[in-house]
Amino acid sequence: MGKKKFFKRTPVKIALVTLVMVAMLVIGYIPIYIVLNMYQTLVIKLLIASSGVLWAVFSIIWIWAATDYTKMWKSWRSEAKGERMQLMRENYPEYMELRRKYPMSIASHERHCMHRKPRISYEQMIESALKVDEQEWAEREEFRRQNREERKAYREHRPPTLREVDTIKGDRL
Repeated sequence: MGKKKFFKRTPVKIALVTLVMVAMLVIGYIPIYIVLNMYQTLVIKLLIASSGVLWAVFSIIWIWAATDYTKMWKSWRSEAKGERMQLMRENYPEYMELRRKYPMSIASHERHCMHRKPRISYEQMIESALKVDEQEWAEREEFRRQNREERKAYREHRPPTLREVDTIKGDRL
């Protein structure tokens, strides 16, 4: 996997979107600033000030939804975890060899360890994987391979469900 371009990186996207939201706040503050320094009736002042507030609020909500801002933050955290894990893996060449030989089993082991409560460190996760002997990893990998083939065969040759067959034809149960 190559390096991402500067503006395609998640932290840069988050920074740019945040700056745009701050700019919308500033633009929304301009009418409020004008109202504070103008001589008009209260109704006109409230109308102009509320337009600035509404502009800021609705533009920020629209930007948040259009850019999926929350998802960007989650992906940044996920990328950071992945980078830390990859750095830790590279410190253990024997673990990298296990990942090369038994990719499905090691991936399953990593997912299992990530969801443990209380969480264990990456180092503990790697050390626990290194304690398991090669024969056990080979058996686990074979089990995962067979399980994957069974799921694939079932998806290809599974019986049709009621939703797919009967309701499409308009048949009633």
